[in-house]
Amino acid sequence: MGDYIRSIFNSMYQVQKIYRMSKLLHLLCLLVSFGVILGQGHLRIIDGKPAWPKLLPYQVLLEATFKDDNKTYYCGGTIISKRWILTAAHCLVNSSLVLDNVIVSAGIVNATDENEFGRVEMLVKMQDTVVHSEYNNKTIENDIALIHLPEDLKLNDYIQPAKLPKRKHPNAYDFRKAIVSGWGQTNHGPTDILKYLVVRIISNKHCEKLWSLALNGLRKLILNSFLCIDTRRGLPCFGDSGGPLVLDDGSDTIVGIVSHGYDAECNIRVPDIFTRVSSFVDWIEMHTGKLT
Repeated sequence: MGDYIRSIFNSMYQVQKIYRMSKLLHLLCLLVSFGVILGQGHLRIIDGKPAWPKLLPYQVLLEATFKDDNKTYYCGGTIISKRWILTAAHCLVNSSLVLDNVIVSAGIVNATDENEFGRVEMLVKMQDTVVHSEYNNKTIENDIALIHLPEDLKLNDYIQPAKLPKRKHPNAYDFRKAIVSGWGQTNHGPTDILKYLVVRIISNKHCEKLWSLALNGLRKLILNSFLCIDTRRGLPCFGDSGGPLVLDDGSDTIVGIVSHGYDAECNIRVPDIFTRVSSFVDWIEMHTGKLT
């Protein structure tokens, strides 16, 4: 089965490379087809400062394609070991389509520069992805997924894993500063350069209060497995989904995964909601083993 299967796999990869030439034209297609009920929020990307090589070596770009769909859907992800990528469930799930494969690009800042130094690309088949079995696309609960790479990443200054957090009480990171990053929508349209923003984590109680005020009294339930940020100075938007929220203390500890926000246009500064990674350490280790 070896040579024949490899030839098919390589052909598929070349087709994906052709699709990538028009990637920026499709950025805004991300998640338009993933419905979320009123009052729960819109699946999300980011606005911020341009990153430079080696600054965020744990960040990856994901390009997902679904069967019977000619669009490419873009998300972010986080390297957590040589073989595993952490992302959001909604990046790999479409209620009406079946995931075909995902191109993972690591070690990059410029999403469209095929010759960027440090760039590594791998094509991952659907069967090598793990979506949380209890992901709910209405409440956006358990919005977490894993991607198993076909071979080890070679770690260097451009490619490094983020650290998983310890299992902590839900309020453990309140008021801490963190870095959110991605290739998502900015105030000036889609970007091909990785952007980052320093934000502050807020309490779930305060987050729920601000959401309820924006919803004119309707309650937005902020689960313990959610984590919120203050978005008054900036926020993620379309295309940043699945990307990392990492503590701004030099530890490269990933505490959140970009999940969803209040409005589809990312204009209203209601706190954005992330999947709280510390709530899923057991789930991650169940599928990956204990990462080192």
